[in-house]
Amino acid sequence: MARLDRLAAVKEVAQIGAAVGREFSYELLSVVAGLPKEKLDDALDQLVRSELVFCRGERLERIYTFKHVLVRDAAYAGLLKSRRAEFHAAIANAFEQRFPDFIETEPETLAHHLTEAGLIGKAVDYWLRAGKKAAARSANIEAIAHLQRGIEAASRLANESDRDALELDLQFALAPCLIATQGPASSSAMAT
Repeated sequence: MARLDRLAAVKEVAQIGAAVGREFSYELLSVVAGLPKEKLDDALDQLVRSELVFCRGERLERIYTFKHVLVRDAAYAGLLKSRRAEFHAAIANAFEQRFPDFIETEPETLAHHLTEAGLIGKAVDYWLRAGKKAAARSANIEAIAHLQRGIEAASRLANESDRDALELDLQFALAPCLIATQGPASSSAMAT
């Protein structure tokens, strides 16, 4: 955190990158940060020179990776919860508006950002999509994790009828995965 604080001018860029994850693309960061190209390039160059992040790739296709997960965690921990939610909402919006192919391949990433942004209704839909996608590949453990995150998120919805309908969809998708991994007589499968 002290190293980030010494780079106060670029700290927010690092924090936006940390909200994206351990790895983030230049293109996504430029959309979310909303900074002029020169200022963003300068900030990223300073982060690379300070060896807090590594860069690979060419211009618009550059990918940045935090040197260590602790660096990413320190940058993320330095954010206020309200600012985190803003960043996650901006990241989710950027994915929806600019990267529709990414949504098809990794709906769980969008679901995560929507959940962290507090946009629970949309998040649950993407958790369900991610769970069904994983189940279709017979990645049942992964599907169970996504669907359980969806059920947890759905429990935070205020509208009881919406909550029940979404939870029922998630439970219907979860049952075959539990049966496949734990057997039809398992307590989890029976409860579901």
